[in-house]
Amino acid sequence: MNHLKWVGPALAGLGLAALLGAGPAPMPARPEADRFDRADPGWAVAPLWDDGKAEFSTYVGTTGRYGQARPTTARIILVKEDLVRATLVKSDAGPVPGKTVEVLKQIFVADFPTGTYTYHQMASLLFARGTLELLKEAMSHTESCGITFVRIGPEGGRLMHEAHSYWEGEADRRVPIIWPTPERPHVHWDALPVWLRSLPRGERTGGAMKVWLLPSQVSGRSPLANTRPVAATIRMAPGGRERVRVPAGEIPAFRYTVESPAGRDTFWLAAAAPHTLVRMATAAGRRLELLKTQRLDYWNHRAIGDERLLD
Repeated sequence: MNHLKWVGPALAGLGLAALLGAGPAPMPARPEADRFDRADPGWAVAPLWDDGKAEFSTYVGTTGRYGQARPTTARIILVKEDLVRATLVKSDAGPVPGKTVEVLKQIFVADFPTGTYTYHQMASLLFARGTLELLKEAMSHTESCGITFVRIGPEGGRLMHEAHSYWEGEADRRVPIIWPTPERPHVHWDALPVWLRSLPRGERTGGAMKVWLLPSQVSGRSPLANTRPVAATIRMAPGGRERVRVPAGEIPAFRYTVESPAGRDTFWLAAAAPHTLVRMATAAGRRLELLKTQRLDYWNHRAIGDERLLD
């Protein structure tokens, strides 16, 4: 079986410590039979991301909650920023040699009503631009019952999962994320809209790859299971590109499935660079389709009436 190419946390021989200025980390040895070719993350370093704007994509669809499909509006925003290495926060001064690292930031926002109250969900993920290694994730979930917050970031040479929840047994907890083995790529579910963009595209038969997958953090609950990577398989659909009809139009796209103990999640990514997510359907009951994508410096459009830019 053909293997898909991948871009993972050890791309270009750099680990998290190296990206944050602590020196290069050795690449784990892999048995030859399990070795994957690497994808070219050229889309992430393309001049497109230096235009001072963000890729601002709006989605419509449904989210399954309390046994019903709830109408959902979501946005995925991808933008270049400069991050302070020591604190992993945005640099007010922009790029500073030796102090900052250039990142792509993915923002995911979803809102959906549940009767008399509304769910508001947001996840912020920061990727080192040159390697697409995930440096940090923060997630907040708010509704009229309470607030849940999760932060995943480096500590002592490994990733630490910090959770604050209003649910008994899930509040104020810090545990390390322990990847079972280094032989498989380490993938975060919430990073898939970015991570999948670096897999190969072409008129070819499908392939498959085994990965360790950290479950999605986007939820009002944060059980210990969310801190434990699981075995998963990512497959590229055979037959090459397919035409996907969504509210944004009919778009040539490639289809990928992610199979894990939680079920099967399917993602369609545009065949054309920069391979924006076109449609997703998850085992958890969320289905989103692209309504509109644009290059937009959205932080400069704060006036009443600027909402028209999203119509």
